[in-house]
Amino acid sequence: MALADYEIYPDVDNLMTAFTKYDLFEHVVELEAYGMTVVPPEKMQSSEGFIDRLRDAIIRTCEQRNQIEIGDPKTASPALDKTGRNSWDLLEEDEVFVEAATNPVCLALTRWLLGQSAKFSGQTWIIKGQGAGGLGLHSDSHGIPPGAGQIAHMCNASWVCTDYSSSADGPTVFVPGSHKYGRATLPHESNMKSTPFKFVPLIAKAGSLAIWNGATWHASEKRTNPGLRVTLVQNYMRSYMRVQHNYENTSPQLLEKYPELGRIIGKSLYPYDDPQNPDAARIGPFLRTGTDPFA
Repeated sequence: MALADYEIYPDVDNLMTAFTKYDLFEHVVELEAYGMTVVPPEKMQSSEGFIDRLRDAIIRTCEQRNQIEIGDPKTASPALDKTGRNSWDLLEEDEVFVEAATNPVCLALTRWLLGQSAKFSGQTWIIKGQGAGGLGLHSDSHGIPPGAGQIAHMCNASWVCTDYSSSADGPTVFVPGSHKYGRATLPHESNMKSTPFKFVPLIAKAGSLAIWNGATWHASEKRTNPGLRVTLVQNYMRSYMRVQHNYENTSPQLLEKYPELGRIIGKSLYPYDDPQNPDAARIGPFLRTGTDPFA
């Protein structure tokens, strides 16, 4: 008999059910041990043509917001200083961004890291062309002081929209196990050429989801291949963190069509709308996370 069958720990039981349904236990172990995992397209429960629609929506939105023409990402070579502009707050640009944010595999792994009350913080794109440089090693858990590494405070769940076949594609790289250090990188640790830490590249097919603990040290390599690396970066946070974008005014039609969306963008306890009469319905779930990391 599986422990989840006893139904005495619902915040974990439903995750175990999802991990069995979607064959994710290996990925959970990798998240715990390495601080990151890559879920292949065949496990992602995505709709037909999803990753093509997502990539096209990213390209189209970038073109519209920045008044540039990109075209086919396999051969495009847009100005490197223009594709990274105006890249945040994508949710209502196209429904495919909502699909990406509420994907059941993505949310199951996110809730393992951040609990059932995990909040959606924001989306941005990475469009990386030939010749684009890399980034040094860093942590995404900004503002979390050293010593607070027992749990994940936020996570990055990135959709790989073009194949990452080798280091020449300019992929993200990771220091496996670095989430256990519980701190950000120091200056002498972040330089990719001189860091004493070993790192591995993210190699994945388009349609994969790369998800990692926000404390996991990562960087990116220079892209030398022609064409573009296209990624949708998504951040989720625990309910006490300050999210990157306030989604309170999200379209009612989207909230009705995607029930999980309302759950992940719902209000946390703070700030109070009315300091004299705080919303009692928001107090209980928020306080429960003080005793249970899966709440």
